[in-house]
Amino acid sequence: MSQSEVQPGRLVVLTEPECWELVRTQPVGRVAWAGTEGISVVPVNFLADDGGIVLRTTPYSLLARDSAEREVAFQVDHVDPDSHEGWSVLLRGRCHRVRAGDERPETWVTGARTLDLRVEVTSVSGRRVVSPTTAG
Repeated sequence: MSQSEVQPGRLVVLTEPECWELVRTQPVGRVAWAGTEGISVVPVNFLADDGGIVLRTTPYSLLARDSAEREVAFQVDHVDPDSHEGWSVLLRGRCHRVRAGDERPETWVTGARTLDLRVEVTSVSGRRVVSPTTAG
């Protein structure tokens, strides 16, 4: 489909349960925080549980040093470039160091990820772009 054939889609606000359901479908999200080097955003593997997001990292990482006991944002999305559809969910909350639980996210990178961080989510928002052909 050429760019001239693309019809703009419709933006739909997602409910909180829809947001959590979509978040659980993806293995990677991005955590953002303001720290010693300014604003940082890094992709991470995660696990969504009851009202929170669990991350694994190394104790010496910038994420571990700067985000613990601070407000962070966590974003997860999915985009289909062919259909021009997709969704994005933004979670906000306070990040804490926690003891490793029974369920931990599987990491895609090598090396010891011995520190667990948990974002206690206080704000959830999301939007979906729906193509005109599926918007009905």
